[in-house]
Amino acid sequence: MGIYLDNYRDAALASGIELDDFQIDAAKALEEGRDVLLCAPTGAGKTMVALFAVELAFASSTTCIYTTPVKALSNQKYRELASRYGSEYVGLMTGDVTINRNADIVVMTTEVLRNLLYAGEDMTKLGYVILDEVHYLADPERGPTWEEVILELDRSVRIVSLSATVANADEFHAWLESVRGNTTLVQTSHRPVPLLQQVVVGRKLHDLYEGGPSATLGAGRNPNSGALRAMDRAKLPERLGPGQRQRLLRLMDDRELLPAIEFIFSRKGCDNAVQDLVRDGVALTNRHERKLIHQALDPIREELSEEDKAVLRFRSFERALANGYAAHHAGVYPPFKELIEKLMQRGLIKIVYATGTLALGINMPVRTTVVEQLTKYNGTEFTDLTGIEYTQLIGRAGRRGKDDIGHTLVYATADMDPDVLLSLGAGELEPLMSAFFPSYNTVVNVLSEHDYQSARALLARSFAQFQRNREVAKLEVTRERVRQALDKETAALEGLCEHGDVAEYAQIRSRAGRASSAARKKAKKAYRQRVADSFEWAYGGEVIAYAYGTSLEYAYVTQVDGDRLRVATWMGDLVWLTPEAVRSELRHVGDWVLPAGMKLRDPEHREVLGDQIVDMVEERVEVGLDDDLLRSWDRGAVREIPELLEHPVHSCPDRDEHIEAATAYLSLSARLEQLAEVSESYDDSVGAEFDATCDLLAVLGVLRGERGAYELGAGARPLRSLHSNADLLIYECLKDEHFAGLSPAMLAGMLSPFAFKDRRGRPRPPADPLAWRVIRHNHDFLTELEERFGLDRQPEPTPHPTSAVVAWAEGATLQTCLKMSQYLPGDFINGLRRTTDLLTQVMHAAEGTPTADTAAAARRLLERPGVTQAI
Repeated sequence: MGIYLDNYRDAALASGIELDDFQIDAAKALEEGRDVLLCAPTGAGKTMVALFAVELAFASSTTCIYTTPVKALSNQKYRELASRYGSEYVGLMTGDVTINRNADIVVMTTEVLRNLLYAGEDMTKLGYVILDEVHYLADPERGPTWEEVILELDRSVRIVSLSATVANADEFHAWLESVRGNTTLVQTSHRPVPLLQQVVVGRKLHDLYEGGPSATLGAGRNPNSGALRAMDRAKLPERLGPGQRQRLLRLMDDRELLPAIEFIFSRKGCDNAVQDLVRDGVALTNRHERKLIHQALDPIREELSEEDKAVLRFRSFERALANGYAAHHAGVYPPFKELIEKLMQRGLIKIVYATGTLALGINMPVRTTVVEQLTKYNGTEFTDLTGIEYTQLIGRAGRRGKDDIGHTLVYATADMDPDVLLSLGAGELEPLMSAFFPSYNTVVNVLSEHDYQSARALLARSFAQFQRNREVAKLEVTRERVRQALDKETAALEGLCEHGDVAEYAQIRSRAGRASSAARKKAKKAYRQRVADSFEWAYGGEVIAYAYGTSLEYAYVTQVDGDRLRVATWMGDLVWLTPEAVRSELRHVGDWVLPAGMKLRDPEHREVLGDQIVDMVEERVEVGLDDDLLRSWDRGAVREIPELLEHPVHSCPDRDEHIEAATAYLSLSARLEQLAEVSESYDDSVGAEFDATCDLLAVLGVLRGERGAYELGAGARPLRSLHSNADLLIYECLKDEHFAGLSPAMLAGMLSPFAFKDRRGRPRPPADPLAWRVIRHNHDFLTELEERFGLDRQPEPTPHPTSAVVAWAEGATLQTCLKMSQYLPGDFINGLRRTTDLLTQVMHAAEGTPTADTAAAARRLLERPGVTQAI
């Protein structure tokens, strides 16, 4: 070890922290001048490596930038670093707030760093950049920012990438090495505080796995059969109500499992949980703790007017907080939320009911986490928790230096699948997939620094293209296997018909198109009979393929009972099949002898059988041999085009048998064409999208010159400053005379649709109908233009917040604006902050014009001390 690491380790040891091996390995690589990719579970101590990078920056008289994915996390990290090193050495930049920007350590969102790089900021003194939560590059909205930063940072800058554990860390590391050079991958699945995972069934806790607490989650461990039996036998609730929550809270209190975070994934559910405790007079704090909490509330109490206190339900919040509990979600008034986080760190809050926002890395360590369900609403639909999401949630449990073990409790409900829970609990993870695409803002910024071909080549080095290139290599292997299978089927068809070439005839039929309605009806009737016949021919011990719904299924026939079959599917289910339930005939795949002693009523035995079926059909699935079963029931009817009627095989008396013999040939031919199309779409796909984006911008006059050699046009400079996902739409609107002539308050209101999240009550009309017509006209125009170039990027704005934002800018009270907008306080305040950030971008985009002055005035109107200020 070098002198810096020795000193750092000694200082940590003096404060009671002994560095783990993975921390030492990562720090050693940094000291040797290498970039580091560190993948470790939540709570493992990745921050210690980040802090070593800060120490190295101080030691080398360089600066360090610490990036986070969201402003809330930047604010918290700023407070932590300012407390550790002194506020004079730490700065903050989050778009709407700038503090001490020339400090030795500057905390910022990753998007701000990306914008600084494109703005040509002087970074000659920059030595280290910490990319916290770098796995966010998979996020569709924020993800591209991480890749742009990694691609644009000078190679002399050391990057410390901190990630949750992901399934394809090796692939991500290989990409980093390809674009950055020497990068050390450090991985660990070890938790410093072992975790005991339990499931709550009724009034009892059952260990999810045998063997007690584990430092590596449940991977490779046996499920606790007692827990599974309890879940199977108990009458489980559909969802948790006040009674179950309070019973669980008493249980946790009795067993000294507090403090805790209970994840509900519903804002209303979080608020209701707190209100239920307040209503029932539940108190978790002693007199001294309540006194400290009231003291911490004093600054907020003094800052708020009586009217604001009423609309924010301050007294109810104060009562809950003093009793030791609170709700934490994006709709909570931001100063309330920040206070909750501080009090939780001090151990004064005993339980927080939270949505998934705490999974972002906000520092709120607890002894126990509770997960109420394994699904969450993502804004449009309910989706299953991913492995990364689940492990980040439960990773909050167990405070290093305070708890011997951490506890995770999952409440069993009627719709919970034990297999899904066991899979998540084992730490099974999804691969990290790039969400990168060359946005309009990205394209003009990259072209400001590079010529066309260099810019194109730079973006083609993205992780997205890296992954697609690897996929192309895998596809080529599959294509070769399909070619070999197709050659075999082609050879089998040669000489089959003395009239002519069956393969050629089959290809003509596949291209002939749909037959008449009458012919299709006749073909459907014939196919129904074919399906019924396939059930008659089925027998026990046979492995079959068939279409069920929109899926291709494989199954083992265990019993034949008249016209129905009992089958064990490759997914481990035991079901009855009837001709009416399936979408295709049953196709024979092979036979399998059930081993002695295997009982298919046992789910574990069916899993073994399912694995056997998967092994048996693996190649069929890969080459698409049975994909034809998913086609429509009228597949036998085709249009009798002249080329088909004139083909010699068409007059053969055995034509139908020949067509049946060519089924596999046609499936393989179609699969080969499909793979070719996919491979072509992956090949240089980022470069092709860059070309299309540039072609569109050239039509608008943003770029000029010849295709393949575009340069920035007169309209490029304003677009460079707009970092919204609606960048081009805002750009077009700002060019409109009416929009540019809006008053400051109205400009703020009509830009708010691009800054507010679409959580609303009753729809409200726009504050300025004519300005809204400008937005809708440009939206429709750009949508049509994108369709012409094969792009699809325009967001769907809503006028809902416009009137409330105008009212706020004109001095209306928070109560009035919340009533107008139907937003929760936190959503409204956060929307105002994002609107303020957007107005700053417009100031730069419209520099030198009256619109810039209007935007500056609008920004001032939105800011109110203690309400919209982030720190």
